[in-house]
Amino acid sequence: MAIKAVLFDLDNTLYDFSTVHRQALAALAEYGESRFDVPARRFLIAYQEADNQLKRELPHVAACHNRIIICQRMLELLGLPSIVTPLELYETYWGTLLRIMKPRDGAIELLNRLHRRHVQTAIVTDMTAHIQHRKIAALGFAGVLDAMVTSEEAGVEKPNPKIFLDCLHKLQIKPQEALYIGDSFERDIIGAHAAGLLPFWLNTTRQQAPRVDFPYKELHSLTEVL
Repeated sequence: MAIKAVLFDLDNTLYDFSTVHRQALAALAEYGESRFDVPARRFLIAYQEADNQLKRELPHVAACHNRIIICQRMLELLGLPSIVTPLELYETYWGTLLRIMKPRDGAIELLNRLHRRHVQTAIVTDMTAHIQHRKIAALGFAGVLDAMVTSEEAGVEKPNPKIFLDCLHKLQIKPQEALYIGDSFERDIIGAHAAGLLPFWLNTTRQQAPRVDFPYKELHSLTEVL
């Protein structure tokens, strides 16, 4: 059966989130240090604890990724004012990340080629819709994507197959007519397979492949798809 769509994860798939996240966190901590005269390292430690707490308290829902909630909890842990200031920290973090993020090698070329060939493209992502739309605009992908489903919209996170199936429903295609490309084996590859898509694992860090009883393909770069 002909492939009618290619679905993608966004973070760490179409761009290198891990690297820009570290730089954005550093900017957040530096801002906090200048604002409150608290060492930047304390902000980083409190940020990680706040992030861990929210993921424990709000598992498998998009709110656990919301940076403004994380910043609010971080300030509460530090005993600092937690009204208004979280917004300042949020804007510092995302302002930095959106400014420095760049598409992965081959990402724009791949999306453009699929678009020219009338193959639909979409994003399936564990995040809040607002910031993912801002990322897509900053990366220059908006004109070549047909749809997006976030975990905020779907009400579940990957690897729950519902989020993948919701996207297929938007595109009006069957699972066997689509490929999925993502970097997380647990969330992307297992989830895409459960939804009936053919998964492509973007393994840029050359991790050891888990043993599974279903077919998938491994990539080390998006340029391999080209």
